[in-house]
Amino acid sequence: MERKKKQQQQQSIINKENKYRVFFIAFTFTAFIFVLIGRLAYIQLIQGHEYYLRAKTQWFKEIPTRVERGKIYDRNMIPLTNKYKKSHVIVFPEYFNSTTENLQLLHDMTEITIHELKYEKLNSNRPVEMKIVNENEELIQKVVNMQGAFVLDYSDRYDEKGIASHVIGYINKVDNIGEKGLEKKYDQELKENQQYKIGAIVDAKKRMIPGLGYTVLENALATEKKNIVTTLDYSIQQIIEEEFDKVFKKGSIVVLDVKQGELLGMVSRPNFEQSNVAAYLENKNKELYNRAIQITYPPGSIFKIIVTAAALEYGIVDMEDMFFCNGYEEIGDIAIKCSSFHKGGHGKISLTEAFSKSCNSVFIQLGQKIGSKNIIDMAQKFGLGSLTEIGLLEEVPGHLPSEDYMKGAGIGNISIGQGTLEVTPLQIARLTAIIANNGIDNGVSLAKKIIDDEGNIIKSYKRKVPKFVINIGTAKIIQAMMETAVNEGTAIKAKSQEIGGAAGKTGSSEAIIDGEKTVHAWFTGYFPIDAPQYVITIIVENGGSGGKAAAPLFKKIAQRINSLNKH
Repeated sequence: MERKKKQQQQQSIINKENKYRVFFIAFTFTAFIFVLIGRLAYIQLIQGHEYYLRAKTQWFKEIPTRVERGKIYDRNMIPLTNKYKKSHVIVFPEYFNSTTENLQLLHDMTEITIHELKYEKLNSNRPVEMKIVNENEELIQKVVNMQGAFVLDYSDRYDEKGIASHVIGYINKVDNIGEKGLEKKYDQELKENQQYKIGAIVDAKKRMIPGLGYTVLENALATEKKNIVTTLDYSIQQIIEEEFDKVFKKGSIVVLDVKQGELLGMVSRPNFEQSNVAAYLENKNKELYNRAIQITYPPGSIFKIIVTAAALEYGIVDMEDMFFCNGYEEIGDIAIKCSSFHKGGHGKISLTEAFSKSCNSVFIQLGQKIGSKNIIDMAQKFGLGSLTEIGLLEEVPGHLPSEDYMKGAGIGNISIGQGTLEVTPLQIARLTAIIANNGIDNGVSLAKKIIDDEGNIIKSYKRKVPKFVINIGTAKIIQAMMETAVNEGTAIKAKSQEIGGAAGKTGSSEAIIDGEKTVHAWFTGYFPIDAPQYVITIIVENGGSGGKAAAPLFKKIAQRINSLNKH
């Protein structure tokens, strides 16, 4: 009996253990099934899109179209980049078979010589983009069937005319990095959040699979694309480029809005092709330099505005005072001539007459009375010697002379805008806007806002806080002098009743370029007289007289801008 009981007890224990084992196995298997189901659900529902994109990249050949960067617009939402769609062929040299027949097809399509295709264009490991000139469908189809060759329609980043090229700047095509202008300043904003990449569905030999065509690979992390809206006015920009190119080869033009301080147009010449920057790297003409902000010039007689402001603000002169010009001024053992030298001088002359006739003698006399420190202080108040902070990283501050330089003959040179004094055209435009705006400086600006592709504002740029530079009474007197200069002085060729009258100042500045003496032609002014709206500053390199070269150009530009407002 006892033996039987023990056997029963042992059997009971075994049964319990078996039940626990079965339960444990069932529980473990069930838990595993739930974990597996959960994992599958996570992969399918949560990470499904990401795994899909990863899989897609296995048979997706990205094609560099350079359309990924955000666009740049003018103030009226006219695109300054990515404006026109055109057909291109993109060739990957590492996959392309450079047979005579294939090269001939590319030549027929692009009109690029076979020699250039073989030994220059396709002699690298980087994708090569070429514009299609002959859009014959049969020809295009033959190229599409080639290994490593793809045809796409997309917008060129830059306009062939190169409008506003120095303001927009350019990018390093290999790395898609902004190198100059707005492209550099807003490089991070323009290239971030790229929403998709364009590519072809290819086989193992990198040939596009017929019937599948091109596809889009989305960036799952991208949010809204960022585009820059500028203060530029496309119509004004077009006008100033066309008018400058009609008569001159080197120089710059700046157009500002008087009340807002916004840049409406900026020209630098000679121009360059933004999609072919390498062609200009060794040139001596400095095509890649933005002459409006990156090259400095002596201001010549334009600086007489600063000297006049200092004389009035510091009480050095009264408008009733008279001066005498005998054609030159002696400072120590140096004689500085006036434009009236060969006529025996201007004789007895008022300050207004001296300003309108640009009399060197009177302004040298004034400079000696004002003193070097007061002149430099006034120049600094107008922003000379400092960056305007327009937002272009290439900008340079110019140069104001030291007080030591202005001892002796130096004060004479500076009083007429010569010597070691150097300014940029943008600084002069800002100076002119301050006078036109009754002594108030609104600064200068270029970027208005950042928007997404739907036009929603991501970020707005605030205007700079206005500040008084000179008294309104001083500004009004200088305005009257500048008006006289246009109506009956050295700037008479800028005169036009059609634009509501103009006020301005000419300048002819002596400089040395490549060891040779030259004279640059300046004009800076504003219009209309009663309610100043536009400032136009012009410098023509090696242009000679500001009154003969720059003033007539101001008139033509002003008349065309004025006609825009009538339409």
